[in-house]
Amino acid sequence: MGHDDLGARGLNSGLALAERCAYVGSRGQGPIAIVDVTDPAHPRDTGSLPARSLTTARELRALPAKKLLIVLSYTLGSRGINRIDLYRWTDDCARPSAVGTYSFGGRSPHEFFLWEDPGSARTLLFVSMFSGGQGDLQVLDVTDPGAPRLAGAWASPVGLLHSISLSADGRRAFLSMWTGGLLIADASQFTTGQANPQLVQLTPVAARLPAPAGGNVHSAVQVLGRDLLVVTDERYPPACPYGPARLVDISDPARPRAVSTLATPENDPTTCAKSPAGTYTSHNPTPTADLAFVSWYSSGLQVFDISDAANPQRLVEFRPQGSQPGERDPQLGATLPMTWSYPIVRDGLIYVADIDEGLHILRYSGPHQDEVDALAFSEGNSNLTALRTRPPAAPSAVALLPGSPAATAPVRPRPAPAAAVTPAVVGVGLLVLVLVVTVTVLVWRRMIVR
Repeated sequence: MGHDDLGARGLNSGLALAERCAYVGSRGQGPIAIVDVTDPAHPRDTGSLPARSLTTARELRALPAKKLLIVLSYTLGSRGINRIDLYRWTDDCARPSAVGTYSFGGRSPHEFFLWEDPGSARTLLFVSMFSGGQGDLQVLDVTDPGAPRLAGAWASPVGLLHSISLSADGRRAFLSMWTGGLLIADASQFTTGQANPQLVQLTPVAARLPAPAGGNVHSAVQVLGRDLLVVTDERYPPACPYGPARLVDISDPARPRAVSTLATPENDPTTCAKSPAGTYTSHNPTPTADLAFVSWYSSGLQVFDISDAANPQRLVEFRPQGSQPGERDPQLGATLPMTWSYPIVRDGLIYVADIDEGLHILRYSGPHQDEVDALAFSEGNSNLTALRTRPPAAPSAVALLPGSPAATAPVRPRPAPAAAVTPAVVGVGLLVLVLVVTVTVLVWRRMIVR
């Protein structure tokens, strides 16, 4: 639908959306780009938030209802900063102003999950420090953006907490412990606002889902309305084969169980050995009820049908290319696609940021398209999922790459709207109306004559 290469700067990172604005962070020391996406076919740069020396603005979330942008930054050297910054705007999302900050001192945060309770009374950030041991999870209460505070912490019992996500109701926390595997915990003491809250572990360490051989548990996000997680495995070069993703049954939180694998061609050792130097690994997922949209670095954006969890099908991919980035991350290889952010679904469109290629806005056509069309908003790193309150616009198909499994995949029939109006129906209606008016006039004239 649309593309902005952000000046071909390269080293792009996290993505957030609010109103007409898309915010894209920097994997290096660049500013936060602000893009006007009012016309999704023609996104355009509309401003920026200044960069900080030796600091990466790595993770971003937006809370549109509160006109709030949240940025996690960490140091790239001894003189950078480690903190959360909160920005707010009044009339124009392209001009946010700083309202609050929380410093982690000399310790670097890594990722965070934004959770807001359904009544908007409490806004929490679950921050993973990815360093192991005491305080590997720090939970910030940012209900008052001008005075963020530490609500509580948790110590990793095994591995390093790379990332955390929560169920929509805030009762369950899904803990990606890197090489330590996957754990599930009860987070309700935090989300219900109890004093001195604790994270209560539901999965015994001995029963945790282990990391795959040679890999890790990078991110774990619940599928909408199902006891199922999409779990990714991030492996950097020269890790051939690279990390696939898995579907994990969480109906028993004490014993999470892998049921199937999501993979691309480069997750096959034979294929990746012959592929251009790159990073063909799963990264960040955003699932609907029956689809998984997963950023996959050099393999672009991948879409899977997960309606049958035991037999997922790869449907389509989008590998962006065309812009030569001004800066690259040398450890990732030389492929132009380097799709990285959590995909965001908003009003039937998919937004995703690429390290090399910038911001892409896509429309998906295929099986379960109705689920995408029905979403007003969804992202894998917050619980802000909402359904549309107005009918979706008419879809336009996404072109499939040659050789994609979706090129021959059957598309589920979609019923026509019950009250569909066609040109033929309009014509008949007008004819009937003319006849009724003509007869009425003739009858009226006869009565007047009499």
